Amino acid sequence: MMRKILMLVLATLTIQGIKAQTAEALSSGHLRGSFESYSQYYKNDDLINALAPPNSFGSNNFFQLDYTFKQFTAGIQYESYLPSIQNYFSTNSNNAMNASKIANKYFKYSEKNFTIQIGDFYEQFGNGLVLRSWENRPIGINNALEGFNVFIQPVDFMKIKVINGRTRKLFDYANASLKGADIEFDLSKWVNRKDAENPIGLTMGGSYVNRYEGGYTGPVINYPLDVEAYSRRLSIDLSGFSFGVEYVTKGSDPHAINKEDFSTGKALQVTTSYAKNNLGFNITARALSNMDYRSEREVVTADANQLMINYLPSLTKQHDFLTSNIYVYSTQALNESGFQSDLYYNFKEGSALGGKYGLKLSANFSYYGALNTKDDIFSVGKQSYYHDANIELKKKWNKKLETNIMYQNIYYNKSVLQNPAPDVYCNIIAVSNLYKYTKKKSVRLVLEHLSTDQDGGNWVAGLTEFSFAPTYSFFISDLWNYGTPGVPYYGESQGINNAVHYFNLGGSISKNASRFSLSFGRQKAGLLCLGGVCRYVAASYGFTAALTTNF
Repeated sequence: MMRKILMLVLATLTIQGIKAQTAEALSSGHLRGSFESYSQYYKNDDLINALAPPNSFGSNNFFQLDYTFKQFTAGIQYESYLPSIQNYFSTNSNNAMNASKIANKYFKYSEKNFTIQIGDFYEQFGNGLVLRSWENRPIGINNALEGFNVFIQPVDFMKIKVINGRTRKLFDYANASLKGADIEFDLSKWVNRKDAENPIGLTMGGSYVNRYEGGYTGPVINYPLDVEAYSRRLSIDLSGFSFGVEYVTKGSDPHAINKEDFSTGKALQVTTSYAKNNLGFNITARALSNMDYRSEREVVTADANQLMINYLPSLTKQHDFLTSNIYVYSTQALNESGFQSDLYYNFKEGSALGGKYGLKLSANFSYYGALNTKDDIFSVGKQSYYHDANIELKKKWNKKLETNIMYQNIYYNKSVLQNPAPDVYCNIIAVSNLYKYTKKKSVRLVLEHLSTDQDGGNWVAGLTEFSFAPTYSFFISDLWNYGTPGVPYYGESQGINNAVHYFNLGGSISKNASRFSLSFGRQKAGLLCLGGVCRYVAASYGFTAALTTNF
């Protein structure tokens, strides 16, 4: 049926083009595209337990084309894995690891207050607690929906979204249907006078999502084939202050990851922030109970990021330093309660602490642990998963030199977040200096140290980067685990007592809308996280190349 609909829309577009009958009308369209390629050449390295695959090469490639003609847009995305880079797909996905196919295709018609898209699309309801379809290529996520997506704004204060489809499953689709709706009301003009000096922003919304997956042949009577999720949300903005809350309930959803738990799911997320003059802060609190929501109930743990319906990123600070990314938090969707807070203050130029060029202070604290009662999201338990307390100072000394100093304290419950092991307590100090010796030439020097008496022991890191904007950049870095006696670090395994250097060197060249980078060195085993979402990567050694271009 979907193929017939796509062919019908394609025929409609063709007829529209024929009716124009002039080169001028055809030339009024706009074609844009992009190509991205990520490749790795692997070598064996016994010191870090890095094993090269049989053909020693992996390459992920993405080619996208979009064509717009008046109110119509059509597009495709072609993906080629020759084969895929290591750990990008699970071992249960051998067909996708060596495949090349058109993965996404769509047709869209847009008016001012109406849009319909047929084919593959991405969408999000609210904060994503009940629905978010999106793409993150480095992490290996593409849970696009194939079906239709409709947006309607019948009046200026109301927005409605309706979706129906099935989730992408590598180069196929999930054996389940997904449908949902979202409505949002902007009530600002109803609560403000026309002459209000500080108008209030007020929005309310709600979402509904239903996943239906048949095919159950087990012994349980009334097994939930339909799993419904409801969301309610409220947002208020007033004179630099904002407050938002979203509450979610999800029906009984037994599956492989929650070990066939028939409990219902719940989620609560509260966000508040304030920014005025030189001061700003924000606090985000979240509680989750049985909120792993997928398009197929039998997804295995190895496919942690596959077939996700909702979006539950780790709400912690995303650090840029090498040592800060050794122990990173990964969301515990089945049982989690915690918060993140940020404080920012800018000391003005000319003040006692600010000096001639000012001083920027930022402090962050995040904490996550278990619920006291698994299905009660308002109960705070005693078991801790993770905390991160850090403070940063950014100081510009003159027109050429800028310094960034960071201190970080981390607690990491490795048994819960990774594998059975003692808890990790560590402290990190990092100093970064950026020196611009001309407007287009700069050098950056970073020094870091992580100290801990657990796991693999201490780490030290260094980075030197030369930039010749806007075309060239070169870097050399080393992440060194000099450990503690008898406790070497092998990514996720321990063996002989040797210090390990995870060195890298490389560079990039950019020209117009194209960029090519090449590096050589070691990759530490562990979690690779972007935007609060993680995937496991094995230890590797060799060359890495990336090419991106847009036209």
